[in-house]
Amino acid sequence: MRLAIASYWLLVSMLITAWWGLDIRRGALNRPDRRRAEIAIHLTAEFATAALLAVGGIVLWLTSAPCLALVALGMLLYTVIASPGYFLARREIPPVVMFAVLTAATVAAIVMTLAL
Repeated sequence: MRLAIASYWLLVSMLITAWWGLDIRRGALNRPDRRRAEIAIHLTAEFATAALLAVGGIVLWLTSAPCLALVALGMLLYTVIASPGYFLARREIPPVVMFAVLTAATVAAIVMTLAL
């Protein structure tokens, strides 16, 4: 169970990094519907979440100490709940569905982590 949870954290960390890496390459910082300061702060939060998930996943993989990753999971839960609003406003449904699935998976990961 512990390795499955750690693997989820590492996978989501990689997905966050890939998502935003591709979005930045496509010009996310220069879109007219986003202010540069707003997106810069949002990206800082996203990459901090990804980093904490990665570190927490590695720590959990090597030991059985989930404390750091619980903080990261809380950050992730906030992100997957707050992020769909942007896509809903643009009427982009597939990302909204993806965030709904990630919300359910993150809640499950939190419950499983607390049960360790």
